[in-house]
Amino acid sequence: MKFLRFILGIISSFSLMFIALVTSIEIAAYSDFSFYEKEYKKYAVTAFVGISMPDLMDVTVDMMHYLNGTKDTLTDVKATIKDVPDTPFFNEREVKHMKDVRNLFVGASRIRSILIAVIILCIISAKLLNGKISSFISNVFVYGTLLSLAVAGVLIFIVSGDFEKYFILFHRIVFTNDLWMLDPTTDNLINIVPEGFFVDMTQRILIIFSSIIIFTVGCGTVIKKGFK
Repeated sequence: MKFLRFILGIISSFSLMFIALVTSIEIAAYSDFSFYEKEYKKYAVTAFVGISMPDLMDVTVDMMHYLNGTKDTLTDVKATIKDVPDTPFFNEREVKHMKDVRNLFVGASRIRSILIAVIILCIISAKLLNGKISSFISNVFVYGTLLSLAVAGVLIFIVSGDFEKYFILFHRIVFTNDLWMLDPTTDNLINIVPEGFFVDMTQRILIIFSSIIIFTVGCGTVIKKGFK
């Protein structure tokens, strides 16, 4: 019984970590478009691309809506670029790559929904095993999440030593093609989101992720004391 509850706890803990990570990414990407404007100013991308900030922000909104599944295509995204009006912002290669990224985002969101159901089933199973779930929930939401945070911390320490190396490795693992290898002389996408942007976005995600973990630990502590 204890071993089964332990296994259920492990499954729930890592499911919770994935749920928190996906949620953190979505909050970081979709909740505050002023972040993108600050980044564009920081890396002077408007001058490099030859586009005004209002037009670039419109492109960004369309791009994010596409990634979260509320926009069907990027082929109709146009802007005035280098004084040429109605210029398609994304070329064919970029559109194909963004389709891959969209599939990744939407797929992760679907997996999150499945894992929420998995956690609920684990809690129900733990309840059926011995009739008590307060300790199970406490272990999952406190010790499990702290362990997950520790694992994430180790990975962050490793990646921070050479962000570019592991950024490339991530793309090689996640994508089955080389469409992500963009050319700054022909592709606008890589110019508006340079490596520095991804470093800043990663830090933003980690802050949100840590906040969710701390909140979860707090919830677990309250449940342990109040859920009998």
